[in-house]
Amino acid sequence: MKTNVKRFLQSKAKKGFTLIELLVVIGILGILASALVATIDPFEQLKKANDANVKNILVEFNNATIRYYATHNAYPWDSAANGGGGCNTNTAPSEMQLSGTAGTSCVTALVGDNELKQSFSAATGDLAKIYVTYDSTNNLVIGCFQPQSKSGQNDANTKFNGDGTAGSGTKSCATDSLGNPANMNGGCFWCTR
Repeated sequence: MKTNVKRFLQSKAKKGFTLIELLVVIGILGILASALVATIDPFEQLKKANDANVKNILVEFNNATIRYYATHNAYPWDSAANGGGGCNTNTAPSEMQLSGTAGTSCVTALVGDNELKQSFSAATGDLAKIYVTYDSTNNLVIGCFQPQSKSGQNDANTKFNGDGTAGSGTKSCATDSLGNPANMNGGCFWCTR
């Protein structure tokens, strides 16, 4: 009877995983996890999210400008005598960066008229990526930004000049050290009118 108990206890002790087996399984899981991370590319996902955020801010600014025009029959940069807010020193924007002095005054005018929320002006990092131009011939406000994500740069709708017209030739999506376009001449921009 003692030998049967001893054999039973020894057979129970042999069940389980060895250290080598555990290390092999952990190694395989590590390889699968790294393949998954490489497939998802989290940095590209962050860039896509940032592009979507800037795009939403840009569209909201353009919509606010249209609403302002609809209620005042003038743009925010038109003089107060003409029904405008007098931002950008009463000059229609030409490559106005929303985080610059002129852009900030226009955002402030739209916030003051309740066309934009107060918190809109707090997004200074994203506002720095947005340029606004006014096309007086077609009475259009054109807002543009340069996408940072690969998918945004390769989108067929992104290949624009800074004035919102279709670009020709090869465009570079290079940015400065902060990720902002240096100006609106050349490059690839996503634009809305």
